[in-house]
Amino acid sequence: MVNLLVLAPRKKSISTDMLISAAKRMFKRVDFVPLREVSLEVSDKFGVLHDEISLLDYDYVLPRIDSKHASFGYHIIKMLDFFDVKKPYPAESILIAHNKFATIFEAKKNGVPVPRTIYTFSQKSANETIHRMSFPVVVKLVSSFGGKGVLFVEGETAARSVFKTMDVLKQDLLIEDYIENPGEDIRGIVAGDEIVGSFKRVARKGEKRSNFFLGGKPKEYTLTEEEKEICFKAAEAVKSKIVAVDMIQSKEGPKVIEVNLNPGIKAMAQTETGKDVAKKIVRFCHNETKR
Repeated sequence: MVNLLVLAPRKKSISTDMLISAAKRMFKRVDFVPLREVSLEVSDKFGVLHDEISLLDYDYVLPRIDSKHASFGYHIIKMLDFFDVKKPYPAESILIAHNKFATIFEAKKNGVPVPRTIYTFSQKSANETIHRMSFPVVVKLVSSFGGKGVLFVEGETAARSVFKTMDVLKQDLLIEDYIENPGEDIRGIVAGDEIVGSFKRVARKGEKRSNFFLGGKPKEYTLTEEEKEICFKAAEAVKSKIVAVDMIQSKEGPKVIEVNLNPGIKAMAQTETGKDVAKKIVRFCHNETKR
């Protein structure tokens, strides 16, 4: 049997707890280390330490690095890359997946269908994009997550007001075509060459965003072959073997709106087909140690 390190924020999410619980039934040893308690050493040697204990000796590392810890998390994973420690993704994945424009750009390069997107930093350049877009539009902060920092903008006046506020706050923005839908999106969870779970997220009444942070509810759903292929391509685009891929159905077919390095699996456990997702992800990690 082998050992596993779970690297995540100090306040563990329910999904992280579910993965740790599943891992304890499969790995000989499972340790949880808060990201903030890691230290990196560069001297006559390199070190990745927690309580003066090296983190380089684990058979597999499962990172759960959120956007708040992306900068420090990048350097931790970069050091683990140097020592060829097995894990689902390299440091570059953090730079891609925690920046919504980088995600959209890499996804499009990899043949993944995405909404038309404009990236801008200043109020002036944002205002200049208005004539190139059709309202309504979706405006997002580049580092937004969980539906926070995502705005549905119905007209030019409202858009200019949003751009002015974001300019004062020195925030760069993504402006996306709005894809007409009934307040639903589709999530597929990838672990290696397998789709280990899928479901729809349905927004609460009166809300266009279906994120669970905003009251969205899970609904049973089986991906089509086209949607499965899109999920695999999206995973390749962010260079990670474990991801959650969010899609919206458009008139032209499914389009990817987000790729998440830290799949939330709490909601999946509420669906009949999602009860074993944590086990499947952990099994993938365990199988990776044999390669």
